[in-house]
Amino acid sequence: MTGTDWLLNLCVPTLRVADVSFNTAQILQILKDSSSSSGRKQLCLFPQLALSGSTCGDLFFQSLLTQASLQALAIIENAIVNTDLSVVIGLPLLLENQLYDAVAVIEPQGLRGFVLNQEPEPRYFQVPHENTPSNINWKGRSIEIFEQGRLDLPSLGVEQVQILIGKLPDERLPADEKLILNPTALPALADSTNDLVFQGFSNQNKGLLAICSAGAAESTGEEVFSGLCQVWQNGKLLAEDSELSFESKVMQIDTQSQLTEQPLSKNNQRNPMLPFLLIKDQDKQLETAFEIQTTGLMGRMRHTKSEKLVLGISGGADSSIAFFICCHALEQLGLPIENLIAVSMPGPGSSVNSQKNTVDLTNLAGIKQRVISITAVTSEHLMTIGHHGTADVTYENAQARERTKILMNLANLQKGLVIGTGDLSEIALGWSTYNGDQMSMYNVNAGLPKTILLRLLPWAAELLFGVEGRNVAQRIVEAPISPELQPLAPDGSLRQATEDVLGPYLLHDFFLWHAIQERKTPDLIFAEANQVFAGDYEPSYILKTLQTFYQRFFRHQFKRTAAPDGPRIFSLSLSAHTGWRMPSDASPSLWLHQLDQIQKTIHTGDNVQ
Repeated sequence: MTGTDWLLNLCVPTLRVADVSFNTAQILQILKDSSSSSGRKQLCLFPQLALSGSTCGDLFFQSLLTQASLQALAIIENAIVNTDLSVVIGLPLLLENQLYDAVAVIEPQGLRGFVLNQEPEPRYFQVPHENTPSNINWKGRSIEIFEQGRLDLPSLGVEQVQILIGKLPDERLPADEKLILNPTALPALADSTNDLVFQGFSNQNKGLLAICSAGAAESTGEEVFSGLCQVWQNGKLLAEDSELSFESKVMQIDTQSQLTEQPLSKNNQRNPMLPFLLIKDQDKQLETAFEIQTTGLMGRMRHTKSEKLVLGISGGADSSIAFFICCHALEQLGLPIENLIAVSMPGPGSSVNSQKNTVDLTNLAGIKQRVISITAVTSEHLMTIGHHGTADVTYENAQARERTKILMNLANLQKGLVIGTGDLSEIALGWSTYNGDQMSMYNVNAGLPKTILLRLLPWAAELLFGVEGRNVAQRIVEAPISPELQPLAPDGSLRQATEDVLGPYLLHDFFLWHAIQERKTPDLIFAEANQVFAGDYEPSYILKTLQTFYQRFFRHQFKRTAAPDGPRIFSLSLSAHTGWRMPSDASPSLWLHQLDQIQKTIHTGDNVQ
């Protein structure tokens, strides 16, 4: 691949979004450390938009940001002149009043040129076109803009290099490049299919494919960025660093040494959001999900400089996994566990078992829960607004809103953050009270579907608190899923079971993935569900549940539009900002009509398989 001996450094610097001066200092420190670590020549690849941060949003349109990025580039160029370093680093670049997602290529002799992203985020960046400049004036000399990202690196003796920014293109590329560099910004995902994409891409080429992604120090408002560093060749993963970290990291590869091939996982179709067949792979997937949730919360705490967390604990699965995430985040940040203010707010529907669960959870962590009953204050409020006292939707929602009011005001009092608990499945179905449990300051479960959450809960409990923790969590998982908003029966049993109303979450998560992520039509989803769940559910029941899914998914978009921040965990995202976008008043008629036609077929006794 090369004409000389050199090292490849995949560099993920810590950063502050839009703080170019801070970012530059971190980058310079990495370059200084790299330069002093070896007498050999080195190529340092940084992530997409590393100078500014890739999550600046509309701040990219601010001239201060682009000007500061160019000034930083000049500083970095001066720092590596006459060293053994070559650098590929991303920045926003303004050319003739049009903004581009670019990388700069710097060699020891100075700035070599720029490469522009061919498929950038269109809201912010211009797609290169025939009128895009081919050169730029830089310190009195003309610097080339490499239109297709192909160039040589003479200082390293490397020929036939291609730089591809962001998402790798779908089309087949010429197979003669010796080195492909991919500075990118990839979210960390528990079901990541990136390996399959990279494997297929690398199969096209006999050279090395090096991937360097933006890391966890980017904004965690919508997703946690992976900081993924990988090297591929001939469809084989040769080296990888996938650790989520807020600190700078460098993965160094000796391109002259024999690298060890890393194994890839197999896919499974039954649960599309937990696709791995092998137990060890499922454990890894659960670990990744938990790391994303914890890292996202840590990022929000770091940004807001909040050291206390306020969490409503009900004894149910959603608040329990949020409890474990809060515990883990405080531990990782070196903060005392007492900074977690766990609040139990029993009401007229709170069962003895769920209240015992809240005690057991806080005992595991060694903290004392705060108990604030909402029964009297909710009754008083309902009387004030003239409610008639029956257990209707107002009766239920008043309890949820009372709890949220308590948490929000406690957070102000304690200078902390209210942590949300609603999971992805509930968000899809609108199974929350608007401005009640729908609202928080950061929702750690926003990207986690219920079926995965129920698997993750015992795993996380054992990780943090051993066998005792797993036993508590397993008891919570095995309990009926219920909002506990209806008064208890005379014998103390629950009157509500969520899946009696909605249908099984196992079906809804299956529907959600295939309808939104795979974009399949209702008839195809129904047919596939009948095959996958044959023997578990009758076709008529699957159809009824699918109708419920579409009705609720459309009806409750307004709740998703106003949802708080929370990390994406799987490829599927319902975030109104970066994921699923739909008007709140869209009609489900087309989708429900197709299901109505299926229902007629079932009633006539025709084969629906």
